[in-house]
Amino acid sequence: MFSFSNKKGSLLGIDISSSAVKLIELSRKGSKYRVDSYGVASLPEGAANERDIHEAELVGEAIKKVLQNSRTKSRRCALGIPSSMAINKVISVPASIPATELEAQISLEAEQYIPYPMDEVNFDFEVLGESKTSPEMMDVLLAATRTENVEVRLAAAEMAGLDVEIVDLESHAVELLFSTMVEDVEKHDVLAVVDFGASMTGINVFEKGKVVFSREQVFGGKQLTQEIMQRYGLSYAEAGLAKKNGNLPEGYIPEVLEPFKENMVRQVQRFLQFYYASTQQEKIDKILLSGGGASIPGIDEQIQDAIGIPTALANPFSHVVLNSKVNPARFTSDIPAMLVPTGLALRGFE
Repeated sequence: MFSFSNKKGSLLGIDISSSAVKLIELSRKGSKYRVDSYGVASLPEGAANERDIHEAELVGEAIKKVLQNSRTKSRRCALGIPSSMAINKVISVPASIPATELEAQISLEAEQYIPYPMDEVNFDFEVLGESKTSPEMMDVLLAATRTENVEVRLAAAEMAGLDVEIVDLESHAVELLFSTMVEDVEKHDVLAVVDFGASMTGINVFEKGKVVFSREQVFGGKQLTQEIMQRYGLSYAEAGLAKKNGNLPEGYIPEVLEPFKENMVRQVQRFLQFYYASTQQEKIDKILLSGGGASIPGIDEQIQDAIGIPTALANPFSHVVLNSKVNPARFTSDIPAMLVPTGLALRGFE
């Protein structure tokens, strides 16, 4: 969606979250993929909040840092827009509309679904095919976001010297990743992917390989960091480092970490309630966990025990080769946070 170029070939997938910039570069030979470079760089506090970018310059500096750390030479990239900042809807239009008139017709149709003036919106569409309800109609996937959401990301990337060729919805990127690189999508009729980010936690539910439900809510690893700050009198940076390294007082696990993990379980339960209520479905075959919070030891087992649905960490890289310049141990520890940038990087091979 929101493509700016018709060029084909490898793209850097760049994910800008509320706490970090994540980059991955892939190459492909046949059906096999290789990670050629990757990197993660923290964002300064205040640069972004709950997926809104407040300081494009600070984000641009973080992108420069992650480019240097990854040692990539590429400057062509795909960026993501959080699904919570977008409208993503399937609409039906007459199948008889000529291709040359389709964009104008979609623009007219879009006005009834987009609560902003059309001159303040970036939108794109994809023809899905014949409508299931009427052979005289065709289904079209409409995606739209406020222009400012796109422009602030473009500005940050361009400050870092990047050429942005695609801006896509994160939910579309994750769908592409799972349909391309994750066998579980084919094995299970209904698969839920829960992403525990720094300040936002989201869910994408796949039915037969297609995302049918997406939702985000304010909750994430920052809350655990803030609790560590307050309880142990540390700065935010010190608390984050202590959380990562595990050098905290003896009472940390029962008094701080376990209550946070219980809250993570409640977030998943709430997501599933929303899904069941909105779709009238009552079955999830499997839950996969992603994001930084998914790295908390034992959280997959705890969610599985509480909810009764098989749960595991998402790993689309089980059959992927790593370039010799990629540190295997470091990459493995970062895998839960790399789903969105990998889905974005895959856009270069379409």
